[in-house]
Amino acid sequence: MPKLKVSASRDGFRRAGRAWPAAGEVIDTKDYTPAQIAALKAEPMLEVSAVAEKSTESAAEAAPKGKK
Repeated sequence: MPKLKVSASRDGFRRAGRAWPAAGEVIDTKDYTPAQIAALKAEPMLEVSAVAEKSTESAAEAAPKGKK
């Protein structure tokens, strides 16, 4: 599921049924309704940005393989 980082211009600003920190918080969009996500994105007191998904490939799998 896509994730969003939500940061409030004022610590504790409320929207979508909760308070948002000024430092920002990463949320999973599946935990919110489409209407709540739209309200977050439309709110001028909030900064909402997409968060890149981490690869499921482990570091060991991604490391170059040595010669035998």
